[in-house]
Amino acid sequence: MSIPNRHLRQFFEQFNFERYTYNPSTDPRAEFNRLCEARQWGASKIRQRQTEFSIAIQAEQGLGQSSAGPEVIKFFRKYEYQLFAYDLHAPAQSEFQRLVGLRKWGQANLSKVKKQFNKALTLDSAAHSASEPTALGHSDTPEVDLLADWLRKQECPRYRYLGDLPELEFKKLVSVRRSEWIQEDRLRNSRRLGMSMVGRGPWKGSPEFKLLRKEFYGVVEEVFNSLLDELCQITGLKRWQVLVGLYGEGKIKVGIHEAKTILKKVFINIFDFLDVFKEILKNPPTTDGKKLLRILKPFAIELQFPSNLMLGVYSALTNRVFPIEVVDKKGTLVLLLHHIKTYLEKFEYIMEKFEEEAGDELAEAEEEGRVGVRRLLLSREWACLGSLSSLEPFSFL
Repeated sequence: MSIPNRHLRQFFEQFNFERYTYNPSTDPRAEFNRLCEARQWGASKIRQRQTEFSIAIQAEQGLGQSSAGPEVIKFFRKYEYQLFAYDLHAPAQSEFQRLVGLRKWGQANLSKVKKQFNKALTLDSAAHSASEPTALGHSDTPEVDLLADWLRKQECPRYRYLGDLPELEFKKLVSVRRSEWIQEDRLRNSRRLGMSMVGRGPWKGSPEFKLLRKEFYGVVEEVFNSLLDELCQITGLKRWQVLVGLYGEGKIKVGIHEAKTILKKVFINIFDFLDVFKEILKNPPTTDGKKLLRILKPFAIELQFPSNLMLGVYSALTNRVFPIEVVDKKGTLVLLLHHIKTYLEKFEYIMEKFEEEAGDELAEAEEEGRVGVRRLLLSREWACLGSLSSLEPFSFL
């Protein structure tokens, strides 16, 4: 006969001491908060224990033993190859060990893969716990996708919304419309000769393009604000304070000018931010504001790039650029935007060198899309990208 809450009991009881004793009758997440307070763990220790706690929850609910959530499945599918096919019915942990044994990763790569696997477990655990109705009533509210609605309204004989990433749908829309604006100035689609939002064709000066772009990114900003408003509702904070809570250290309830100082050192892609937090907030894992920020902070931190330059390269390669000139200068989104520098005159040369240096890894990364590009760019120092600093910059926003 199995012991009730065996996995949770094992997790909590290892931390018993004079000021804390595990209480199995308490809600597990409330118990975890009590443990963190009793142990007086800092943010990094809480993140570490949060992962272990989530794995225990997964195991208790059977998600880590006999079935897997969508994030775990996605993780394994990504690493399938001729010697490894994911067994959906096998325990996730045993499949992970089998994958590691077959891949024979080195220590550095193994550490990264473990982190991805644990994150997948954590996301599935949060989604599972959030499937119950919350005080916000998300489970009864039909999802509204403002960007999808706007793109559907733009449909015309040569453009149909197909549900792709918003920035890619916008790219297709612009590709159709631009021939109406300037027929004789068609841009080639080659990556080396200009990505859709980076080229300098004269059609980009047309009033029609400027209006379309302003409307699209206006909706993106509206989605961003709506997402922050959800977090504000749970945490009781201002929009900029939510961002400080996710990316700052120490005091959260700061004024907007102090927030601007803190956030100017944060380099994230806005579309990546929306991807992650829109998914999580479909069903918030908790209605406790402080707890929610603790849960979300690791995901927010993981979105960061080490520099504005690296953010610029990533944004250009993935076509995920938010033009700073169309943002609401009195809004919150502007606090996260930077003047991205790219080097259009030397872009073809840089890409040739990057392809040469990355080799087959680049093709594999591009097959994965933005996730693969991000992972490849952050995997090591790139000599070809380091040479960018010596070139004359051309600023685009």
